[in-house]
Amino acid sequence: MDRLVDGDPGPIKALCSHRSDVTAFLGWGAYEKGWADVAARWDWAASQFKGGEPVVYESLTTVVADGLAYATAIETIRVRLDGMDHPVAWSNRVTHVFRREDGEWRLVHRHANRLEGRYPPSSRLG
Repeated sequence: MDRLVDGDPGPIKALCSHRSDVTAFLGWGAYEKGWADVAARWDWAASQFKGGEPVVYESLTTVVADGLAYATAIETIRVRLDGMDHPVAWSNRVTHVFRREDGEWRLVHRHANRLEGRYPPSSRLG
């Protein structure tokens, strides 16, 4: 993610599974399924960042089973975004799901959305 916020999606794309069932629920809405769409979304995400500080993680859980693992964390980013002249900071709640593929761990799903305080559902729907 440090490289991504500097505009380089290469390392995160290299970590990802390149199979048809890879998925991404990244920030800024929508979702992607399949390697071609997930790769394009990582490219687009990298283009939104214009340099930042190292990404900070507060690990919540890590579970490893036979061939499958997941980790949850709070991810804090401080970065300049495309179209902004000053850095901004926010935290995401993130889940990463990994699978063993050909003897290596690959990211098969990332879910990240902005960390917010708890709120009643009725305050946002209706």
